[in-house]
Amino acid sequence: MQWGHIKTLFILSFLILNIYLISAFIDRQQDVGYLDNQELPIEDQLASENITYENIDENVSQLPYISVIQHELSEDELEELENVEGQTTEVFNNNLVVSELETAVQISPDMTPEALEAAVQPLVLYGEDYSFWEWNEELNVLVFFQEKEGRTIYYNENGLLLVFLNKDNEMTHYAQTILGESEVQGDLVQLNQPPQVIGQLFNANYFNRGDEVTDAKVGYYSRIAADGVQVFAPTWKIEVNEERNHFVNAIEGIIYDNDPEEMLLNFISEHLLLRINALEEDNGLRETLLPILERRLELENRSETE
Repeated sequence: MQWGHIKTLFILSFLILNIYLISAFIDRQQDVGYLDNQELPIEDQLASENITYENIDENVSQLPYISVIQHELSEDELEELENVEGQTTEVFNNNLVVSELETAVQISPDMTPEALEAAVQPLVLYGEDYSFWEWNEELNVLVFFQEKEGRTIYYNENGLLLVFLNKDNEMTHYAQTILGESEVQGDLVQLNQPPQVIGQLFNANYFNRGDEVTDAKVGYYSRIAADGVQVFAPTWKIEVNEERNHFVNAIEGIIYDNDPEEMLLNFISEHLLLRINALEEDNGLRETLLPILERRLELENRSETE
Protein backbone atom coordinates (compact mmCIF):
# COMPACT_ATOMS: atom_id res chain seq x y z
CA MET A 1 0.00 0.00 0.00
CA GLN A 2 2.74 2.43 0.96
CA TRP A 3 4.86 1.39 -2.04
CA GLY A 4 1.95 2.22 -4.37
CA HIS A 5 1.65 5.71 -2.90
CA ILE A 6 5.39 6.25 -3.17
CA LYS A 7 5.43 5.10 -6.81
CA THR A 8 2.55 7.47 -7.64
CA LEU A 9 4.38 10.39 -5.99
CA PHE A 10 7.53 9.60 -7.99
CA ILE A 11 5.58 9.52 -11.23
CA LEU A 12 3.86 12.85 -10.46
CA SER A 13 7.17 14.44 -9.43
CA PHE A 14 8.90 13.36 -12.65
CA LEU A 15 5.91 14.57 -14.68
CA ILE A 16 6.02 18.04 -13.05
CA LEU A 17 9.81 18.17 -13.53
CA ASN A 18 9.46 17.29 -17.22
CA ILE A 19 6.81 19.97 -17.73
CA TYR A 20 9.06 22.56 -16.05
CA LEU A 21 12.08 21.59 -18.14
CA ILE A 22 10.10 21.69 -21.40
CA SER A 23 8.69 25.11 -20.48
CA ALA A 24 12.14 26.45 -19.61
CA PHE A 25 13.53 25.09 -22.88
CA ILE A 26 10.80 26.81 -24.92
CA ASP A 27 11.37 30.11 -23.09
CA ARG A 28 15.09 29.84 -23.71
CA GLN A 29 14.55 29.24 -27.41
CA GLN A 30 12.28 32.28 -27.62
CA ASP A 31 14.87 34.43 -25.81
CA VAL A 32 17.61 33.24 -28.14
CA GLY A 33 15.43 33.99 -31.17
CA TYR A 34 14.70 37.49 -29.86
CA LEU A 35 18.36 38.19 -29.18
CA ASP A 36 19.31 36.84 -32.59
CA ASN A 37 16.78 39.18 -34.20
CA GLN A 38 18.14 42.13 -32.18
CA GLU A 39 21.60 41.43 -33.56
CA LEU A 40 20.38 41.59 -37.16
CA PRO A 41 21.04 44.74 -39.21
CA ILE A 42 18.19 47.22 -38.92
CA GLU A 43 17.28 46.66 -42.57
CA ASP A 44 16.71 42.96 -41.86
CA GLN A 45 14.73 43.72 -38.69
CA LEU A 46 12.46 46.06 -40.65
CA ALA A 47 12.09 43.48 -43.42
CA SER A 48 11.09 40.85 -40.87
CA GLU A 49 8.19 43.12 -39.86
CA ASN A 50 7.38 44.02 -43.48
CA ILE A 51 8.21 47.71 -42.86
CA THR A 52 9.32 49.46 -46.05
CA TYR A 53 10.86 52.82 -46.95
CA GLU A 54 11.72 52.73 -50.64
CA ASN A 55 10.25 56.12 -51.62
CA ILE A 56 12.64 58.42 -49.75
CA ASP A 57 14.46 60.88 -52.00
CA GLU A 58 15.61 63.50 -49.47
CA ASN A 59 19.39 63.72 -49.61
CA VAL A 60 20.75 66.05 -46.92
CA SER A 61 23.91 65.20 -45.04
CA GLN A 62 24.70 68.42 -43.14
CA LEU A 63 22.79 71.39 -41.73
CA PRO A 64 23.41 73.92 -38.95
CA TYR A 65 21.39 74.80 -35.89
CA ILE A 66 19.63 78.14 -36.31
CA SER A 67 18.29 80.72 -33.86
CA VAL A 68 15.25 82.90 -34.50
CA ILE A 69 13.45 85.59 -32.53
CA GLN A 70 9.77 86.37 -32.90
CA HIS A 71 9.13 89.21 -35.33
CA GLU A 72 7.45 92.34 -34.03
CA LEU A 73 5.65 94.39 -36.66
CA SER A 74 7.15 97.76 -37.52
CA GLU A 75 5.22 100.98 -38.04
CA ASP A 76 5.50 100.50 -41.80
CA GLU A 77 4.13 96.97 -41.58
CA LEU A 78 1.26 98.09 -39.36
CA GLU A 79 0.43 100.83 -41.85
CA GLU A 80 0.57 98.31 -44.68
CA LEU A 81 -1.96 96.12 -42.88
CA GLU A 82 -4.26 99.07 -42.30
CA ASN A 83 -4.23 99.85 -46.00
CA VAL A 84 -5.03 96.33 -47.19
CA GLU A 85 -8.32 96.46 -49.05
CA GLY A 86 -11.05 93.93 -48.40
CA GLN A 87 -9.95 93.02 -44.86
CA THR A 88 -10.73 94.06 -41.30
CA THR A 89 -7.58 93.53 -39.25
CA GLU A 90 -6.55 93.60 -35.59
CA VAL A 91 -2.94 93.34 -34.38
CA PHE A 92 -2.18 92.12 -30.85
CA ASN A 93 1.14 92.84 -29.11
CA ASN A 94 2.67 93.68 -32.49
CA ASN A 95 3.10 89.97 -33.21
CA LEU A 96 -0.32 88.42 -33.80
CA VAL A 97 -2.35 89.44 -36.85
CA VAL A 98 -6.03 88.49 -36.99
CA SER A 99 -8.11 89.44 -39.99
CA GLU A 100 -11.56 88.96 -41.52
CA LEU A 101 -11.98 88.88 -45.27
CA GLU A 102 -14.84 91.09 -46.41
CA THR A 103 -15.44 88.71 -49.33
CA ALA A 104 -15.04 84.99 -48.59
CA VAL A 105 -12.67 83.17 -50.93
CA GLN A 106 -13.80 79.80 -52.27
CA ILE A 107 -11.40 76.86 -52.19
CA SER A 108 -11.77 73.18 -53.05
CA PRO A 109 -10.64 69.97 -51.32
CA ASP A 110 -9.15 69.00 -54.69
CA MET A 111 -6.70 71.91 -54.71
CA THR A 112 -3.01 71.05 -54.56
CA PRO A 113 -0.78 72.46 -51.82
CA GLU A 114 0.70 74.81 -54.41
CA ALA A 115 -2.75 76.06 -55.40
CA LEU A 116 -3.72 76.64 -51.76
CA GLU A 117 -0.51 78.57 -51.18
CA ALA A 118 -1.17 80.68 -54.26
CA ALA A 119 -4.67 81.49 -52.97
CA VAL A 120 -3.54 82.46 -49.48
CA GLN A 121 -0.17 84.16 -49.97
CA PRO A 122 -1.50 87.44 -51.44
CA LEU A 123 -3.78 87.89 -48.42
CA VAL A 124 -1.11 87.94 -45.70
CA LEU A 125 2.20 89.57 -44.86
CA TYR A 126 5.21 87.64 -46.15
CA GLY A 127 2.88 85.04 -47.61
CA GLU A 128 5.68 83.56 -49.72
CA ASP A 129 7.40 82.45 -46.51
CA TYR A 130 4.56 80.08 -45.59
CA SER A 131 3.97 76.60 -46.98
CA PHE A 132 0.82 74.51 -46.71
CA TRP A 133 0.92 71.81 -44.05
CA GLU A 134 -2.56 70.34 -43.67
CA TRP A 135 -6.29 70.84 -43.86
CA ASN A 136 -7.42 70.12 -40.31
CA GLU A 137 -10.93 68.85 -40.94
CA GLU A 138 -11.96 68.70 -37.26
CA LEU A 139 -11.32 72.43 -36.85
CA ASN A 140 -11.96 73.20 -40.54
CA VAL A 141 -8.74 75.18 -40.68
CA LEU A 142 -5.96 75.37 -43.24
CA VAL A 143 -2.59 75.17 -41.47
CA PHE A 144 0.51 76.82 -42.91
CA PHE A 145 4.01 76.73 -41.41
CA GLN A 146 6.64 79.39 -41.90
CA GLU A 147 9.94 78.48 -43.54
CA LYS A 148 13.45 79.52 -42.53
CA GLU A 149 16.67 78.81 -44.39
CA GLY A 150 14.50 77.20 -47.06
CA ARG A 151 13.08 74.60 -44.66
CA THR A 152 9.81 74.19 -42.77
CA ILE A 153 9.57 75.20 -39.12
CA TYR A 154 7.43 72.42 -37.65
CA TYR A 155 4.63 73.28 -35.20
CA ASN A 156 5.86 76.57 -33.77
CA GLU A 157 3.36 79.07 -32.43
CA ASN A 158 5.55 81.99 -33.52
CA GLY A 159 5.61 81.01 -37.20
CA LEU A 160 2.06 79.90 -37.86
CA LEU A 161 -0.75 80.82 -40.25
CA LEU A 162 -4.27 79.49 -39.66
CA VAL A 163 -6.96 80.14 -42.27
CA PHE A 164 -10.51 79.52 -41.06
CA LEU A 165 -13.13 78.12 -43.43
CA ASN A 166 -16.89 78.20 -43.29
CA LYS A 167 -19.21 75.27 -44.03
CA ASP A 168 -18.97 76.04 -47.76
CA ASN A 169 -15.16 75.75 -47.73
CA GLU A 170 -14.71 79.50 -48.10
CA MET A 171 -11.84 81.35 -46.41
CA THR A 172 -13.31 83.92 -44.02
CA HIS A 173 -10.65 84.70 -41.36
CA TYR A 174 -6.98 84.12 -40.68
CA ALA A 175 -4.56 84.37 -37.75
CA GLN A 176 -0.84 84.82 -38.32
CA THR A 177 2.38 84.96 -36.31
CA ILE A 178 5.74 85.72 -37.85
CA LEU A 179 9.26 84.57 -37.01
CA GLY A 180 12.05 87.11 -37.54
CA GLU A 181 15.37 86.74 -39.30
CA SER A 182 17.21 83.47 -38.73
CA GLU A 183 20.83 83.27 -37.66
CA VAL A 184 23.04 80.25 -38.25
CA GLN A 185 24.54 78.84 -35.05
CA GLY A 186 27.99 77.36 -35.48
CA ASP A 187 29.18 75.13 -38.28
CA LEU A 188 27.39 72.58 -40.38
CA VAL A 189 26.65 69.41 -38.41
CA GLN A 190 26.46 65.86 -39.73
CA LEU A 191 22.90 64.58 -39.80
CA ASN A 192 21.63 61.12 -39.03
CA GLN A 193 20.27 59.60 -42.22
CA PRO A 194 16.78 58.12 -42.83
CA PRO A 195 17.70 54.42 -42.27
CA GLN A 196 19.22 55.30 -38.90
CA VAL A 197 16.28 57.52 -37.92
CA ILE A 198 13.76 54.90 -39.02
CA GLY A 199 15.71 52.35 -36.98
CA GLN A 200 15.41 54.60 -33.92
CA LEU A 201 11.64 54.82 -34.36
CA PHE A 202 11.43 51.06 -34.89
CA ASN A 203 13.40 50.29 -31.73
CA ALA A 204 11.20 52.72 -29.80
CA ASN A 205 8.07 50.87 -31.00
CA TYR A 206 6.65 53.63 -33.21
CA PHE A 207 5.92 51.22 -36.07
CA ASN A 208 3.32 48.54 -36.63
CA ARG A 209 3.86 45.46 -38.74
CA GLY A 210 3.34 46.27 -42.42
CA ASP A 211 3.88 50.04 -42.08
CA GLU A 212 5.32 51.97 -45.00
CA VAL A 213 7.48 55.08 -44.62
CA THR A 214 5.98 57.22 -47.39
CA ASP A 215 8.08 60.37 -47.02
CA ALA A 216 11.02 61.86 -45.14
CA LYS A 217 11.92 65.54 -45.07
CA VAL A 218 14.31 67.65 -43.01
CA GLY A 219 12.95 70.81 -41.41
CA TYR A 220 13.48 72.54 -38.08
CA TYR A 221 11.99 71.97 -34.65
CA SER A 222 12.37 74.22 -31.62
CA ARG A 223 15.03 72.81 -29.30
CA ILE A 224 15.60 75.65 -26.84
CA ALA A 225 13.65 78.83 -26.03
CA ALA A 226 15.09 81.57 -23.82
CA ASP A 227 14.32 85.30 -23.56
CA GLY A 228 12.36 85.24 -26.79
CA VAL A 229 15.14 83.57 -28.78
CA GLN A 230 14.48 80.04 -30.01
CA VAL A 231 17.13 77.60 -31.14
CA PHE A 232 15.96 75.21 -33.85
CA ALA A 233 17.56 71.85 -34.56
CA PRO A 234 17.47 70.07 -37.93
CA THR A 235 14.69 67.54 -37.59
CA TRP A 236 13.45 64.66 -39.71
CA LYS A 237 9.76 64.46 -40.41
CA ILE A 238 9.04 60.78 -41.04
CA GLU A 239 5.67 60.21 -42.68
CA VAL A 240 4.11 56.77 -42.23
CA ASN A 241 1.31 55.38 -44.41
CA GLU A 242 0.61 58.94 -45.65
CA GLU A 243 -1.38 59.53 -42.47
CA ARG A 244 0.86 60.14 -39.47
CA ASN A 245 4.13 61.94 -38.84
CA HIS A 246 6.97 61.41 -36.39
CA PHE A 247 9.61 64.05 -35.70
CA VAL A 248 13.18 63.04 -34.84
CA ASN A 249 16.06 65.39 -34.05
CA ALA A 250 18.48 64.76 -36.93
CA ILE A 251 21.56 65.32 -34.76
CA GLU A 252 20.77 64.22 -31.22
CA GLY A 253 18.26 61.51 -32.09
CA ILE A 254 15.56 62.88 -29.79
CA ILE A 255 12.06 61.71 -30.73
CA TYR A 256 9.62 64.56 -30.18
CA ASP A 257 6.39 63.30 -28.62
CA ASN A 258 4.52 66.60 -28.62
CA ASP A 259 0.91 66.30 -29.76
CA PRO A 260 0.49 68.46 -32.91
CA GLU A 261 -3.28 68.64 -32.45
CA GLU A 262 -2.81 69.86 -28.89
CA MET A 263 -0.46 72.61 -30.10
CA LEU A 264 -3.10 73.94 -32.50
CA LEU A 265 -5.81 73.81 -29.84
CA ASN A 266 -3.56 75.60 -27.35
CA PHE A 267 -2.79 78.32 -29.88
CA ILE A 268 -6.47 78.86 -30.62
CA SER A 269 -7.67 78.72 -27.02
CA GLU A 270 -4.80 80.34 -25.09
CA HIS A 271 -3.70 82.97 -27.61
CA LEU A 272 -6.34 83.66 -30.21
CA LEU A 273 -9.57 83.16 -28.28
CA LEU A 274 -8.43 85.19 -25.26
CA ARG A 275 -7.36 88.15 -27.37
CA ILE A 276 -10.49 88.18 -29.53
CA ASN A 277 -12.64 87.92 -26.43
CA ALA A 278 -10.88 90.97 -24.94
CA LEU A 279 -11.98 93.23 -27.82
CA GLU A 280 -14.88 95.63 -27.36
CA GLU A 281 -18.24 93.89 -27.63
CA ASP A 282 -19.24 95.94 -30.66
CA ASN A 283 -16.01 95.12 -32.50
CA GLY A 284 -16.92 93.57 -35.86
CA LEU A 285 -14.10 91.03 -35.79
CA ARG A 286 -15.09 89.94 -32.31
CA GLU A 287 -18.70 89.48 -33.37
CA THR A 288 -17.85 87.24 -36.33
CA LEU A 289 -14.79 85.29 -35.18
CA LEU A 290 -15.50 84.66 -31.50
CA PRO A 291 -18.54 82.39 -32.13
CA ILE A 292 -16.52 80.45 -34.71
CA LEU A 293 -13.66 79.80 -32.27
CA GLU A 294 -15.94 78.87 -29.39
CA ARG A 295 -18.01 76.51 -31.53
CA ARG A 296 -15.02 74.69 -32.96
CA LEU A 297 -13.33 74.30 -29.60
CA GLU A 298 -16.60 73.01 -28.18
CA LEU A 299 -16.93 70.46 -30.99
CA GLU A 300 -13.32 69.38 -30.53
CA ASN A 301 -13.73 68.93 -26.77
CA ARG A 302 -16.94 67.00 -27.32
CA SER A 303 -15.29 64.62 -29.77
CA GLU A 304 -12.45 63.96 -27.31
CA THR A 305 -14.85 62.97 -24.52
CA GLU A 306 -16.97 60.65 -26.66
